[in-house]
Amino acid sequence: MPDPGWYLETFAEGQLRRLPVVPLPFRVGRQHGLELVLPADSVSKRHAEIYAAGPDLRVRDLGSRNGTFLNRVLVEDAALAEGDVLHFADFEFRVGRSEQMARPRADRMPTVGVGRLPHRFEKGTAELRELLRARRVTIAFQPIVQLSTGSVAGYEALGRGRQPGLPEEPRELFRIAETVDAETELSRLFRKKAVELAVQRPGLPAIFLNTHPAEFARPGLLESLDEVRAVAPRLELALEIHERVLTDPPAIAELRTRLRERHIALVFDNFGAGRARLHELTEAPPDYLKFSRRFVAGLDGAPAGKRRLLDSLLALAGQLGAKTVAESIETEAEARACARIGFTYGQGAYLGRPKGIEEIL
Repeated sequence: MPDPGWYLETFAEGQLRRLPVVPLPFRVGRQHGLELVLPADSVSKRHAEIYAAGPDLRVRDLGSRNGTFLNRVLVEDAALAEGDVLHFADFEFRVGRSEQMARPRADRMPTVGVGRLPHRFEKGTAELRELLRARRVTIAFQPIVQLSTGSVAGYEALGRGRQPGLPEEPRELFRIAETVDAETELSRLFRKKAVELAVQRPGLPAIFLNTHPAEFARPGLLESLDEVRAVAPRLELALEIHERVLTDPPAIAELRTRLRERHIALVFDNFGAGRARLHELTEAPPDYLKFSRRFVAGLDGAPAGKRRLLDSLLALAGQLGAKTVAESIETEAEARACARIGFTYGQGAYLGRPKGIEEIL
C-alpha cells in the first residue's frame, strides 16, 4: 500500500484547501456518497478513482464524459507523483504528500482542511507574480515547414520565462501559475510578447499562437486577441487549441467564426494524443490540423494498419478543407514518410529547433 499522507490541494474561496486521499479507492464524481463529490454537470456521476497498486498511487478514469487529465494530458489509467496536477473535467487539484499528515478513520468522509503551500511553492508563486508584473518572458519560434519544398510556412511561438528563480520552460511555469489561478494571464502574456517580437521582422510567414485550456472556461479570450491584433494588424496569425478541449462543437464553430472576423486561423493541436475527436472535427473543422507524435513516430516503418488509419484521417481532413501538419518529426526518415503519405507541413527537431527572433533569417 502507498504511504499515508497523500492529499489533493485546490483553491477555494481564496484559500488553499487539502483533501486527504483516504480511504482507497478514493472515488471522485458528482454522485452523493463518494469520497470526493464535485457537484457540477461537467463531472460524471462516477468520474474517476485514485487507487493503490502495490506501493504506488494511481488514477483511473471511470468512463467519464469529459475526461480525467494528468498534467494536462488525457489519461485512462496512470501513476501519480507528488506535484502532479489532476483535472476532473473543469476541477483542478495538485497532488501532494506529507508523511506527518494523520490518516483519517476509514469509515469517515475526508474533511477539507486549510493548509499552506510548501515554502518552495510559495516562493515560486511570488516570483511568478513578479514575472507577470514585469513581463519577464520571451519567445522561441519553431519553424513549420512545407514538406514538398522545405520552405518555412510559419512559426509556432513557444513561451519562455526570464524571471530569476523560476524555470524557463512553459510547462513548469504553468504548473506554478495554476496554483494561483494565473495560467490564463501567463498564456495571454506569451501571445502578446510573440506578436510584439514578430512585428519587428517584416515579411515573416504565419505565427501560430498557443492557448491554455483554462482560457475556454473564462471570459476574455476574444478581447485578448483583439489586443494582439492591435499590435500586429497585418501579421498572419493562427490560434492553436488543444485536442482535449474539443468537447463542444457548437462553441468551437462559434469560436472559428469569431476568429475569422479577426483574420485568425483556427488550429487543432496534438490531434490524436487522446481521443480522436472525429465528431468534433467534422462538426467544426479547423483551418489547420496538427497530428500528434503518436502518428509520426516510426512512420517510415509503420505497419499497414497504421498507414491505412492515417490515410483515412488525412483524406477526411482534406475533405473538410483543413491543412495538415505532422508534429514532432525527429528523423529524415520520418520526414520523408510524412511527405509520402500526404502531410502538407511538418514540424519538429529534424526540421528546425526553436530559435530567438534574432536568429530567424
